Amino acid sequence: MKVALLASGPFAIPALEALHAGGPDFELCDVISRPDRPAGRGRQLRPNPVKSRALELGLECRTPVSVNTADFCKELGARTPDVFIVADYGEILKEEVLALPPLGSFNLHASILPAYRGAAPVVHALLGGEAETGVTLFRIELGLDCGPVLACSRTTIDPAETAAELEGRLSRLSAELLLEQLPLIAGGETVEAVQDETRATRAPKLKKSDGLIDWNRPPAGVHDLVRAMNPWPLAHGFFVPLQGKAKRVSILRSAPCDKDASFSDPGVVCGVDAESFSVSCSGGALRILELQREGKPAMDTAAYIRGNPVEPGDRFEETLEKGP
Repeated sequence: MKVALLASGPFAIPALEALHAGGPDFELCDVISRPDRPAGRGRQLRPNPVKSRALELGLECRTPVSVNTADFCKELGARTPDVFIVADYGEILKEEVLALPPLGSFNLHASILPAYRGAAPVVHALLGGEAETGVTLFRIELGLDCGPVLACSRTTIDPAETAAELEGRLSRLSAELLLEQLPLIAGGETVEAVQDETRATRAPKLKKSDGLIDWNRPPAGVHDLVRAMNPWPLAHGFFVPLQGKAKRVSILRSAPCDKDASFSDPGVVCGVDAESFSVSCSGGALRILELQREGKPAMDTAAYIRGNPVEPGDRFEETLEKGP
């Protein structure tokens, strides 16, 4: 069975490596990824993670502006792939493309479908306070992540796990799931289950403004936001000290405080020790464990406090205009 992989983001790298290693039931015949994009301060063109890894492995990686053009569709079909595997690719495939491989086109998705359909399933699972998530391999049909499911693999979510850490684990889990299912696809032995549309939820792409912290939420909700926004766009607000200038600060790691403690108004620093400080939320507080000033490297809170004194009464605001 000849497999073509369409992938771009870091989630797909373990699948690329697994397909490159090969197996008795399949061979990787094509790697297709999104075009290089400008990045960094110089805005120079840079390859995406899958293309970079493919080149390291000595693989050809094609990067059409769109896989859906008539010309590229012919090129794709000329390599006679038996199956398409899509993972973190970045473009919706048209029906003409999906129909090319005789065994079908399948997608690896970082949730237990039909929950969290869309571009950011890991982030939205954390925002939803989920205790469990996983990966799904499903047959692609027209529509958003709605095709019949071949198989799922589940995992618990650690209460301190960030989106970057969880996505890394899920990416490895997805490669394992793919290797389990490829022999069944090759032999036409897959068992597919139609998704329950009544249980479908959405996971839309993030905006930078989604990281703004609302301290009027309960501690667990703010903590979930901190985890979900790491590595991008990072949970953030404007730190307004009693002494000194206001500054934009991102929070990278946190932990909810005990419920029986005494707290101030939401957003106000209510406790400081040598290792961390705590900020009041609705009905509790959040302990800040790692943070980052704008334009500065990330650091643990103990190091931050040594260079930037924090005291009870300092506070976070949503905008600088709310400060003194």
